[in-house]
Amino acid sequence: MKKIRVLIVDDSPFSQRLIKDALKESKYEVCGCAGTGRDGIHQYRELQPDLVTMDLTLPDMDGLECCRELLTIDPASKIIVVSAMKDEAIINRGTAIGVKAFFQKPVKSEDLLAGLERIITQQGNAADQQHFLKYFIAAFTKNIIDMTGMEVLSVDHSMNQALVSHGLGVIIGITGSQQGRIMLDVSMDVAQQFTKKLLGNAVVTDEDVFNSISEFTNIIAGHSISEINNVLKAKEFEIRLTPPSIIIGESIAIINPKMTSNTVTARTAIGSLHMNVGFVGGK
Repeated sequence: MKKIRVLIVDDSPFSQRLIKDALKESKYEVCGCAGTGRDGIHQYRELQPDLVTMDLTLPDMDGLECCRELLTIDPASKIIVVSAMKDEAIINRGTAIGVKAFFQKPVKSEDLLAGLERIITQQGNAADQQHFLKYFIAAFTKNIIDMTGMEVLSVDHSMNQALVSHGLGVIIGITGSQQGRIMLDVSMDVAQQFTKKLLGNAVVTDEDVFNSISEFTNIIAGHSISEINNVLKAKEFEIRLTPPSIIIGESIAIINPKMTSNTVTARTAIGSLHMNVGFVGGK
């Protein structure tokens, strides 16, 4: 049987050893150990583990901030916190960004294995995920019209795994009961013309463009997630958003092999805006 690969992010060699010992003679294997958050992020990119155990006190960054960066890189990341600290505030903050479980040191081997088993077997509901798309399309088109006064000439969408950027992309992570991301992608020319419409100004700066497109994406995401949460509140379903991240550059391929997403293209008089939405799993 193929082993399930675990990356340990913890600055304590003692704690690393305890986790390694807990996973001995199980279906899990430790594929890497990182003593800092930055090394953990680097090793995650290189090793692509199935699971990550995360300490909260790292020498270079907060453990939850490291979790957030990993989930931005890969919304499918399965991260559990193993730390001496475990209180309600930490659990609430961690759950909001997509952490799967919390264990307090020293964790018993049987408890850690049981927690990992619960997490690794969780699956998202693909039918629900596809159903969610309609809320994003509605918010996308409505806010283009409401915020700029422009007509949306046509809207179409296609399913894909790879997205190639057109110039300016804003990515917002989706966390909670299901993980995923929304990305708004436009050419720099469309971004500038769209910002002029949003602000009602004939001249805009690069900072105006970045701030306006980021907030426009945030508004679309917020409206969509609120609608989904309202519809599914009886099922104790709740998803939240991470802060926007900006990428700049043409023909940058954004690929997540664990995510099948949909790209929605809205055509307007000033050009096309592309929204990519994908989900990767359950809580």
